[in-house]
This record gives sequence, C-alpha cells and structure tokens, in this order.
Amino acid sequence: MPVESKTEIRPQRKGSKRPMAEDDTLPTSKAKRTCIDPQDINSVDAELVSKLNNLEDTVDAKDTAQTDVSVDSLLQIEALEDLLTEIFAEEDVLVDSSDSKSNLFRRIPNIGVIPFVLCNHTVRRIRSLLEPCAALLLSEHISNERMSRLVGLLASVIQSAKDASLADMVKDGAAVDRGVNLAAAYCERLDLAILVSSLGLEVAALVFDMVASGKALHIWSMGDLLHDAIAFLKVCLLDGIVPLLDMDAECELAQVIFNTDQPLHNRLRTLLESALAATNSVPAITAQHALCEEDIVPLVYASMSVMFCSTTLLSNGVDSNLFESIRRSSQALLRSVFELHADQRTWILEEILASLVKLPAQKRAQSVHRVAGGKSVQFTTVLLLQLLQATAQSPEDLTAGFESGALSAKEYRILLQKHKKAVSMVSSSVDFAIRYLIGRCTKRESKTTTNEAEYRALLELFIDNCIVLLGHPQWPAAELVVRIYSLHMLDILDEEKSDISLKNMALESAAQIASHIAQSRQFRDSRVGNNTLDLELISPNSSLESICRFRATTTTLLEYLQSKAASGESTGAIPLCVGNWASSLIATLLKGIRSDTLDGGKMDDSDTESVSSDDEHSSSEDDSQTSDCEASKQHKGMRCALDAPKRNAIVECLQAYAGIAHRSTKTMSTNCSFTSATETAKATLSLQPLYRSFDIILSRVTLALGASQVSLRSKALRALNQIAQYRPEVLYQGSVKYAINHRLQDSSPQVREAAIDLLGKHIAHNPELTDQYYEFISVRVLDKGSSVRRRVMRILADIYISSDSMEQLIDIGVRLLQRTADDERTIRELAFKTLQELWFSYDKHVEAESDEDAVAIETPRNVFNTLSPEAQKDMLKRVHVMTGVVDTVRSHELVDLMTGLFEHVSTGPLKSETEEAQFVIRCVIDALFEHLIRAEESDVKLSDDAAAVTGDFSVTTCLRFISTLSNIAPEAVSLHTESLITYLKLGSTTEEDTLVNTLCIFSNTLLKIPHPSAAFLQSLENSLISLLSSSPQNILAVAVPCLCDLIEELTWNYAKLIRVFRSCVLQLCREQRTISGGGKGTLTPKNLMRFIILAGLTCRHFDFEKHREQQKEHFKELNQLAKGSMVDMLNDLLLFFTQSQNVGPVQVAAIQMLGQFHIKWPRLAVEPQARAVMDRAFASDSSSHKLQVLRNFLEFLRTDAKRLAKQEREDRASGREIDARALVGNTGNMSEAGVGASLMQTYLDRIIEATFASNAAPLRAAGFEVISLVLEQGLAHPLKCMPALIALCTSNDPYIRNKSLKLHQELSVKHASFIHSRDLEGVRKAYEYQRQVRGRPEDVSGYDSNADLHERPDRPAACLQFLYSLSRTRRTRRNELLSLLVKACDFDSGTAAYADANSTDIPFVRFVAENMAGLEFKYLDEVLHVIYQVSSVIASSGLNLYQQLESEAKDDGDIEHGVSKSKLWWQASRASVCIGILFVLREFLKSHYGVTESRCTLYNPSDATSVRDKAVAWSAQGNGGRIGWSSCPFALQRMESVTDCIRQRKRFRRMMTESLAASEGSPVLADDSGNFVSGGRSDEPSDALLSAEELEMLTMDDLDEASMRSD
Repeated sequence: MPVESKTEIRPQRKGSKRPMAEDDTLPTSKAKRTCIDPQDINSVDAELVSKLNNLEDTVDAKDTAQTDVSVDSLLQIEALEDLLTEIFAEEDVLVDSSDSKSNLFRRIPNIGVIPFVLCNHTVRRIRSLLEPCAALLLSEHISNERMSRLVGLLASVIQSAKDASLADMVKDGAAVDRGVNLAAAYCERLDLAILVSSLGLEVAALVFDMVASGKALHIWSMGDLLHDAIAFLKVCLLDGIVPLLDMDAECELAQVIFNTDQPLHNRLRTLLESALAATNSVPAITAQHALCEEDIVPLVYASMSVMFCSTTLLSNGVDSNLFESIRRSSQALLRSVFELHADQRTWILEEILASLVKLPAQKRAQSVHRVAGGKSVQFTTVLLLQLLQATAQSPEDLTAGFESGALSAKEYRILLQKHKKAVSMVSSSVDFAIRYLIGRCTKRESKTTTNEAEYRALLELFIDNCIVLLGHPQWPAAELVVRIYSLHMLDILDEEKSDISLKNMALESAAQIASHIAQSRQFRDSRVGNNTLDLELISPNSSLESICRFRATTTTLLEYLQSKAASGESTGAIPLCVGNWASSLIATLLKGIRSDTLDGGKMDDSDTESVSSDDEHSSSEDDSQTSDCEASKQHKGMRCALDAPKRNAIVECLQAYAGIAHRSTKTMSTNCSFTSATETAKATLSLQPLYRSFDIILSRVTLALGASQVSLRSKALRALNQIAQYRPEVLYQGSVKYAINHRLQDSSPQVREAAIDLLGKHIAHNPELTDQYYEFISVRVLDKGSSVRRRVMRILADIYISSDSMEQLIDIGVRLLQRTADDERTIRELAFKTLQELWFSYDKHVEAESDEDAVAIETPRNVFNTLSPEAQKDMLKRVHVMTGVVDTVRSHELVDLMTGLFEHVSTGPLKSETEEAQFVIRCVIDALFEHLIRAEESDVKLSDDAAAVTGDFSVTTCLRFISTLSNIAPEAVSLHTESLITYLKLGSTTEEDTLVNTLCIFSNTLLKIPHPSAAFLQSLENSLISLLSSSPQNILAVAVPCLCDLIEELTWNYAKLIRVFRSCVLQLCREQRTISGGGKGTLTPKNLMRFIILAGLTCRHFDFEKHREQQKEHFKELNQLAKGSMVDMLNDLLLFFTQSQNVGPVQVAAIQMLGQFHIKWPRLAVEPQARAVMDRAFASDSSSHKLQVLRNFLEFLRTDAKRLAKQEREDRASGREIDARALVGNTGNMSEAGVGASLMQTYLDRIIEATFASNAAPLRAAGFEVISLVLEQGLAHPLKCMPALIALCTSNDPYIRNKSLKLHQELSVKHASFIHSRDLEGVRKAYEYQRQVRGRPEDVSGYDSNADLHERPDRPAACLQFLYSLSRTRRTRRNELLSLLVKACDFDSGTAAYADANSTDIPFVRFVAENMAGLEFKYLDEVLHVIYQVSSVIASSGLNLYQQLESEAKDDGDIEHGVSKSKLWWQASRASVCIGILFVLREFLKSHYGVTESRCTLYNPSDATSVRDKAVAWSAQGNGGRIGWSSCPFALQRMESVTDCIRQRKRFRRMMTESLAASEGSPVLADDSGNFVSGGRSDEPSDALLSAEELEMLTMDDLDEASMRSD
C-alpha cells in the first residue's frame, strides 16, 4: 500500500532490545526472516528500503533465523506507535483532569476503582494494527515500557469488566418476581455491565491474539494478563451469558433483554459478538502449547458451559446463529485442548460425563444433532466422538514414509507401531470413558446418593447413537466405541460377582450389538452381486484382485474424508481409518518378508528380529479378533506366499494413502457421494473386529440362559429373540436348542414365557423350526403359569394355520380343546375363541348361484356339495381334524368338552358368528355322511389302523364323531339318519363299536327325523328287535331305550314290546319259583342275565303303568303278570336275584338293573331291601359287586345333576320364580330330591373304603368319580373326603390325578379356614395308597415319578408338592404343615401312634422325609424352619433315645449270643432309624440349599424377618437330586435279625456322638459361641453328656427358650 511521505520509521536502539527466553511459552515454529528485495516493492520509497536493509545488520549474531519484514508490517508498527502515543497522552490528561473528554477512553462511573477504560473501537483498532505485525519487529520498534503500559491498560479493562459483575446482575434480575417491572436504575447498571463485559471480551480476544502470535511475551505482566483474561472469559460465559440464555421466558429480565424493541437487546448482540471473538482466538493459544494447567481448566469449563445452553430465547435468527458460532468455536477449543493436552483428557472426560448427567432432561432431549445422511443423534454423542477421534495423530504423521516406496523390515515395523499407537490412543480414551460410565452405573455402598439410573441412561444413549453411526464414513470411532463396550459387557457376563443390573444391561447391549451385526450381514448378503464392495481381510494368501479391490474401496473413502477435512466434518476420521488399514497392510508385508527369509533370503539380524516379534504380535491380535480357523492357522506362523505383484500392490496402496493425506483440502475434489461413501464405509466396517465377534456374543448370550438369576435368564431369552429376528438360523444350533429346551422347563413362569415368546415369533412361519421345537412347545400348554399357557395357545394357533401335518393338527386340536376346561377364565375364553376361529369360521366359499345358496340349517339338502372345491377341501380338513381329536382321546371328558364347544359356538352372543358356526356344523355333518356314502359305494371299510396309515378316517371313527354330534346338533344329523339303517341290518357282522355308535345316533335323532317313512320305521323296529336276542350288554343298554322310544312315539306297535317284556318276566318268575323251592335253576346264567337286563331296561324306559291305565285293551296281557304295580313286582324279582343263592354274574346284573330302577324311581333306593343289597355288596369280598354299586351311584348322581341343570335352564328361560312354598317346607314333588344326598351320607365312608380296598383300576376309577361328584354337588361335608382326595392327588392315572388336584384347589379356595385340618391324615392316606399301588412298603417313594410337567428335570418332585403349594401363600399355614410333617416322623409323637414295636412304620417316615426333601422351597425361611423342627425332634426324642441305647449298649453283646429281648428293645431299634432319617434329611437340606450350621443355629421361628423374603437356590449334587440313604441303610430295608438291630444301634450312637461333639454342638442346645450347653444353662463348653434326670427335666419349652437365647 502507498505510504505517506510524512510517515517516519524510527529505528529501535540496539540496546533497548530485550532478549526473548527460549522456553515453552514461545511459538514452536518461527517464520524465516529474509531480506527485502528492492525490486519486489516498487511502491515503497528508497529511504524506507534503505532503513529496512540497515535494520538487518542490527540483529543479534546468535539469532540464525532471518526476519521476514514486509512493508505492511512496518507501516502497521508505525501506526500502532502513533496510536499508543495518543492513548497514553489521553490517559495522562484523564488522570489529571476527571472532566476532560476523550475519544479513546470511556468513563465507567460506579464500577470499581478505575474511572475510565479503553473504548471498544480503540481495542479493535489496536487489534487490527497488531495482527499483521511480526513479533520480532514489534519487540524491536516498540519499547518495553510502552508495551507494559499497554498491557496495564488492557488489564484495567479486564478488571473493570470483572468489577461490573455481570453474573450478579443477571442473578438479581432473575430473582425478580413475575409481573414486577425492573427498576430503571437496575436497567442502567445492567446496560453498563453488559457494555463493560463486551469490552472485556474484546480485550480478552486481543490478549489471546497477542499471546498466540508471540507478541509482548517479553513483558513480565503478560502472563498475569493472560490468566485474568481466561478467567474472565470463563466467568462471563458460565455465569453471565449462559444463565441469561437459560432463563425462563416468562421472567421479567428475559422480557427486557430478548425483546428486539428494547435497547438492551442490542447490547446483548454486542456481548455475543465479543464472546465469539474471544472464543475464536483461544484455540490458537492451545495450538502453541502456551497455556499452563491453571489456564486450561477455566477454558474447559468455559467451553463446556456453552455446549448445552438453550437458544430458545434467541428468536432472532442473527442472534441464534451468532450463539451457534460461539458453540462451534467452544467445541473446537475443547477439541483442541483434548487433542494437544493428553494429561488433561481424563478429567475433561469426567467433567463432561458428570455434566451430562446433571443436565436437565429437557435440555438433554433438545440437544439433537443431525449428521450427514439425515440421521439424528444426541449432540453429546457427537461431542464425545469428536473428542475421542481428536486424540488420533494427524494424517501427515501417520503417512510419513509411504512416499519412498518399499522399505526395510525395521522401517515397516516402526511404521506399524506408529499406526497402532494412533489407534491405541483413541482406544485408551474410549476405554476410559466406557469404564467411567460403567463404574457409575453400579451402586456404591460408600455413597448415600448416587445417580446410577442417570449414568446408565447416558451410557445406553451413547451406545445407541454409536450403533446408529456405525458405517457412517465420518465417524469411524463409533465402531471402536461399540467394540470396546461389547468387550466390557462380555467381561461383565463372564464375571460371576458382577452386579445383576449390570448383567441385565450387558445382555441388552449384547443383543443390540449382535442384532445390528446380523442386520448388517443381511444387508451385505443382499448386495452379493456388487463385487466392488465384497472385501476381505488382507493377508499374504489374499489374491491380487482382493488387494486391488481393497485399495480402490479404501482410497475412495479416504478421498471423501479428505474433501470434508476443511469444514471439520471428518475430524480424526482419517487417522483412525489409515491407522487400521495401514496396520493390516504393513503386517501383511512383514509376514511376506518373513516368508522370503524362510525360503532362503538374507536379512539383517535386526530386521529378522523385528519381523519375528512383529509377526508374533500381529498374530496374537488377529487370533483374538477372528474365529476363522484357517485364518488363525495362517496367523500362527504358516508360511505365506506374498509374490512381487501383491507386495507392490500393497505398497502402492500405502503410497496412495500418503498422497491423499498430503493433498490440499482446498483443491480436493471427489466423485464419491455421501451414499457411495456410506456403502464403502459399511464394506470396510465389515472387516473390523466388531463385525467378526458375532459368534462370541451369541455364545455369551447362550451361556446366560443358564444363569441362576431369573431376571438374567429372561433377559437372555429376550436377547436371543432380538438376535433371531435377523438371523433365525441361530435357533438351529445345537447349543441354543438345548438351552431353550431347558428354559421351557424353567422353574420361573417369567422365563418360560420368554422362551415361548422367543419361539413363537419364528416357529409358525418356519416348518423346519416347527418340527424341531413343536414337542417342547406343545406340552407347555399345560404350564402352571397362565400367561405361558395363553402364549402357547396363540403359537399353536399360528402353527395350525401354517402346518400341513395332520398329526400336528389333531394334536393341536386336542390340546386346545382341553383348555376349554381350564381353571383360568381368560384361558377358557381364549380357547373357545381360538377354536371358533380355526374350526367354525367361514369365508363365504358358497357358490353364489342364487339367493337360495345361503342355506339354512334346516334345509334338507347336502350343503357340503354346494361348496366350491377349495371350500370342500378346507371343510374336509376340518372334519379330519375334529374326527381325529375325538378318536385320539376316547374319554367321556373329551366328548363333554367337544359338546361344550359346539354349544358355545352355536349359542354365542354375536348373531353373525353363531350363524357362521351353525353353517359350519351343518357342513361338517354333511361331509361326514358324504364320506360314509362314498365308503359304501367303493365297498371300502377302513379299520382304525388302516385309516391311520392311509391318512383317512375309518367308518368307525366317522360314526363315533357323528354320535358325538348327534348330542349337539340332532336336527342336522337327523337329515341323514335314515342312511345309517344298513349298519343295523348287518347284525353280527358289524363291529360292536359301530353298532353302539349307530344306536346312539338313532336314540338322539329318532324323534327329530323329518317325515320318516313307514318302511324305514318298520325296518328299524325289526333291526332293533333282532339285536335283543344275541347282543352283548353294552348294545342292549342302547338298543332297548331306542326301541322303547320308537314304539312309544312313532310306530305304536305295543304288542311287540309287550311280548318281549312278558316273556322276560315269565322266565324270571319261573326261575324264581324253582330256586325258592330249593331246586336248581333251569336257565343258564347268561340267559338269566339277559332276561334280567331286558326286563329291567324295558320297564325303566317304557312307562307300562301309564299305558295300562290309558290303553287297557292293548296291555291286558300284563294283568296276568301282576295285578298291582309292574314296577314293584319287577323290583321284587331283582331283589331276589341279588341274593347269595344266585351266581355272582347274575347278582351283578340284578344290582345293575336295581340301579336303573333307582334312577327312574328314587324312592326305591331308600327302602330297607335296597339298602340291604348295598350293604351286602360293600361287605362282600367281590370287587364286581362293589364296582356295580359304585357305578349305580355314579349314574344316579349324573342323571340327577342333568335333571337339575335342565330344570334350572327351563326356569331361567321361562322366567319362573322360586316357589315360596318350597322355601317354607311344602316341597310337594321335591320329596325325591334328597335321595342322592341321603345315600352319599350313608355310604360315603364305604365308598372311600371301596375305592382304596384293592388295586383294581375300574373300582378305583368308579369310586373316584363318585367322590368327585359328591364334592362338586356338595352332598357331604368336604372334610370327610379330604384324606381320600389328597391320596388320589398322588395317583398314577393322569385323569384322576388332574381332576383331584383341581377339586382340591377349588375346595382350598372355598373353605380355606378349615379344609387343611385333615392334611396329616391325607398324608397317611397317600402313603397307604402308594403302598397299595407299589406292593411293598419298601418300594414306596416320596418322589413323584409321574410329574412329567415338572419344570426342573434335574430336580425330582415331591408327591405332596401340591399340598405344600396350596399352603405356601400363608406363612402361618405353611409353617404348621411343615411342623406336622416333621412331627409325623417323631416316634414319641402321638401323630405317629407307635403303640408297640411292630407299629414303628419306617417306610412312612422315609416317605415323609423324601417328600420334604423334594418340596420346592423358594425362600430361606422355609428351609430353616424345616431344619429347626427336625433339630427340635433330634434334641428331644433323639437325645432320650440316645441315652437309652447308651445304657443298653453293654447288653448288646448278650443279645448277639442268643439272649432274647423285649418288644421295647425292638421298638427302640426301629425308632433309631426314624431319628437317623431326620439326620439325613437335615444334612441334605443344608447341602442342597447352601445353608450353614451357624445360620441354622441362629434361626428363630418367632423372629424370622431377616430371612423371610430372602430367595434360596437349589443345587443338585449327585444322585439325581434325590436324598441318599447310604448313611442310614435300614431306611430302605427291613431289620429282620438281631444283628441288623445291633448294627443300627451302633450307627445311631455314633451319629449322635459326632453331632454332640461337633464344634457347633446341638442345633438347639447351643450357646452364643455355638458350644453345646448341658441342660441349656452352662456358660462354659462341656464334653459331658446329659444325664437321664436332666433329659427328663428338659422340656420342649426349655429347648425353645434356649434356642431363643442363642439367637
């Protein structure tokens, strides 16, 4: 620029130059000083050039650098000199005269002790003049005194800004109540404070620039000024600007400052501009390493305060952008400090993370940052990743040496270490941050208040955002963060003592990371055709094509990152990428060099050593990062072939990295778009260790499935579910399948539900997976947890829809149908709804030929044939499944369930669903009859076995299902009933089951047949009569009622029926007379039984009395048989044939017909003759007699229940009210209503006795049905049946067992106050029942061998577990039951009833002990209570017995020589076995539940709050989890000889002696130190035994008191 002629440059005196110290405060790099060539500055006059050239001669000889002097710099120095002269002159004037005016200073009244400071424009002018000045020239041309005076003026500005106290002003203004106007004086002081603070920030910016450029560093006070400037910047930002911006919008101060119409708003903008100038100047200082630690700390705090400040009050876009610039500048400052000051990184990360936790949730949610590509992450994540990536070295440092091409092994090793160090620096910072957050996520006992939840949320958010950024080209540190975090999470899972909450978090994170890896693999597999992105790890065995593809991909990504470097968008990304890629490439080169050496090449010793050591190092890393077996072998030293072309390709790739890194970012251009860069980054990311750790993470998750904590197992299943969403093939792995199978049988319903949920999301749409897991899932429909059953039912429904296996469909149908009788109402409703959707929904497949196609259920045409082929196929599938369901489980219960299902769907509340179901039922019935017609036409009669092989259903199966449907929809079945007459005409050639089902169909539909023809009725009548002559009893029981209904309602051919009845009665009367006269009967028992049955059934189902009165002419033949009642006459005949002079089968037939009479005429059942018959039957030894009586009772009660239910439905339908006369006693027709209750109350004890009298299954089944009906109908007090019911709950028959358990549970809920009073009798009854079933007492076991639904396969179940489960909910009741069980083992207890030597029931004691060992205890209180009770028995009865055996020990030798002893001696020997069993039980519980002796000693049942809710875990320790009797062998075998007794006595005495001599002493009689106390009163340890007198004086109360004192 041209210079005015009057301007004069005054040369600096040589003596005035102050030498600058060579220390860390100077800039690390200095510009070279060069002489100015006169030809280069033609615009400068010759005099100025001469002065500048002479100035070079005055420079100190020791200074080897050449000063680069420019004309502009000299002119600026001259101008600065003049400005300083003016400033100092005005300052002197202002000091002398306070009223003087000034253009360069500003008066600041009432602020501090300094009345005036430099103006803003003055400071900016000084800054603009200082900026182009060279530091050396400045120090030479401006004296130290003048610079010192300038520094003093700047310091006064900083001090005045501090004294203005903007922070206090903001604080005071924020405290003003809403609606209260701010005082004018306050606004003036606030305006001045903002103004002076702005000026202070301007000065701070000037100071930072001066320090950064090395100007005025020779002034001794410059360091203090820098420190003050930094401190003021921190206070101004942290306590001034940030609180202003975070202020509530409704605050009065906010209304004044942020209103654009207010003058203070402009002041605020000036303040923000000054703050921006200051923050922009600070990074240059940090880059020069010119700051000490005390300056760095406030700078970091100042930067952090700006990061999370709100800008919602800055409505003006200019102001908002201005503050965003301040935030970016502060972010750059923080990044610069973090990068250049390694020793400060730790506390910076700590402060940032701690500040994030303290940040309000609203601010944390608002700080969303949108990165390239449209992804949004939290600003905190971006900040942390920028800081972490900033720790990597610059690209120029990392690529130094690549340009020279091939290097030696030693040089390559140096480069390799440098690249690894670049990555390790980032890794160490990441590791610290992760460790810090994980450490804060754990509860620390040393601190009372912690923020574990906040830290955990912060950590999870940080990791979630890093996972989102995986594959983002500008954030490679995200992979490093996730990788290191995953390693920490795996370590937490491997550590047994890790916090449970941390393990849960680790499982969630592992699932999230693994699922992301699986998703990325899925994406990569979908891009298989794109060969350019198919990368592999570079190794000596890699192909040249792979290396070239690797180079092309990585260099493309590197060019993209370099193009973004100028804008700061890729900070630290290039060093990380180059460090990872170059490490792999250089390691490959080193392996190739090693291979050449092994092939005979020559190398220096140092090179050989370098290659060897580095090869081992890289091998160990690669082995730890990959699970590929072949690559692992290569890395471990296999000779690799790296030829020259591949080596050159790798070297070229490294050189390409160097060229891109050294290229100027301003001229950098790339054709790679962000989308392409993202795909490239994802391709390179797949080579990173994180993406090769999927199998490791999966294995840890699988191992966590076996954790001891319920929450961990549930979390592991959900984690596996999350992984399987993207890689369902993991469920095929053997280890995973094994673990899931065990979790399906887990003891926790929560875990089982999680396992079911895992399979449910994948099994239905994957046939192969269905085949593998169906068996495991289907049985869980009987799970104890209602939520598990509900989830399984939904899964089964999904499998049903997608499965083609008829076997599976039928099995699903059976299981769903059984759930319609579930105890849980919601389960029943779901079962009905599911079956209705699967079986009774219809999709309008009827061909729309006309409006008549919507066939009603009464339409007498085959609706099935009107369906389309697709609909017929679907309907046949349903028919096949329903038929298979009925045929699979041939039980009355399932038929009743099917009947209930059809009634439910056909009478539902929704009319549309009801009509739809009725239509489907009609189609099913039509399809069944269509199948029968086609079978007849093809003359194919498939048996059940043949049908199972061909996949079709047999005629018998078809008729069986039609028989079931005839009870449900008789009108629809009656349309086709006439076609079944052929199965009756076949007679003896027809299968018995077919005849029975056909007769049932006719009986149910006979009166519903629309307009039957006379020929059909005649044919049916003849067929039925022909069946009476030779058919077995079960056919007669159906044929006779059908014939009676046919004749009475349709044919009226009474003569045939009278002839049959008359002939039977005459034969019976003739036989009666013969036998009564003392003669031998003429009829064979078979014929006599037939006549009894025909006569009895005919009389019961046909009302002869009514017809005799109404149609005397037709029934006059009956008058020859009896003048009076035919019923009484026949009843007398039946009573006669029940007498003992008749053979057994005849008696049974007569008893059977008496039961039919009692059903029809209940009054006959209470007559003395009938009761005498029942008494004889129960008193006899014949099981058939008892069985028939029980069957009579059963049919009587069922019929009575149906009659009452029918009457109730009719009353409800007609709206009939209860008759008041019945309430007051005038029952009228209700005289017979109490017959059932009277019979049951009379014979209940004998019914129960008969049920358990023998091992006959039919007798037990009939007795159980009667008992269950008595309980269901309330015909007797439930306590009478409870022992029997408890015993039946241990039955091997699943039907009896399940129904007994259900009844027991219902009674426990209904009569909770008294129903458990006979539990101990029930335990005894259960033992007797098991002894009867097993045969020998020694074979009775307390373990339940039929508990196929037990959740723990490794833990046997107790037979009495159901009893304990019902009592567990109430602690008092639970403890009472446990105490009763223990006392049942006490030979001195009255409950055991040991009256003599032979009554000591050792198998019963063992049965009880094994049950207690098999009970599922969940809490420590339960285990300790059992041990306490056992110890009490040992301490009382055991010690007494011990003293007795000790006194008799000297006589045992005489016994061995043949001297006999009394029964009491034998009883004591057997009693010792009982105490030994308790000893074994006690040690078993302590061992398997991990309970120490001290814990047992200190337990007090009256004060067990400390252990009441403490969970306890079971551990199987051999013997299949069963209690072992090796230490007490006579618990399993009888003591049959004197020698056996003596051995048992010795064993018992030794057991008691060892127990008393133990350090803990007796579990009850122990002092505070655990020593045995004689009599419970001695304070000193004693080895002496208690005397007999002391034992007698020691009562159980004393024992309890001693135990409480020890607690």
